[in-house]
Amino acid sequence: MIVQYEDESQTNREHQRYPISATADIKIKDENNSSIDTLVANISKSGLGVYSYVSIPDGTPVSVDLSFIGIKGLEKDTIEGKIIHSSKLGSLYYVGVLFDEEINPAAQPLLYGHFWRIVELEKIIFFKRMPVD
Repeated sequence: MIVQYEDESQTNREHQRYPISATADIKIKDENNSSIDTLVANISKSGLGVYSYVSIPDGTPVSVDLSFIGIKGLEKDTIEGKIIHSSKLGSLYYVGVLFDEEINPAAQPLLYGHFWRIVELEKIIFFKRMPVD
């Protein structure tokens, strides 16, 4: 499914993004191994958007440690990816991360379960908003 947005920079997304309450510690894979704390805005099967006080150059390989409140309390999972865009948004940057592979139950079991609970909840909310004839 291709999700279309009015903003041209948001077009041709392969997977729908969903809002999520989470933080992410983005570890830059370079000689310094620097780390950036961010707030996650949204997530899809293949990537996420975060708010950061630091711009990260496109193409930068990263490891993302996500922390979120799951059904058992605070849960954490890690996923690999690369930065695909970083745009200024006031005093912050909106940074897009493309995962090396889609979220899956073998590599990210906690995140996988949490993501699909978000998707199912969104379906319930969407169908409740649909008018009945």
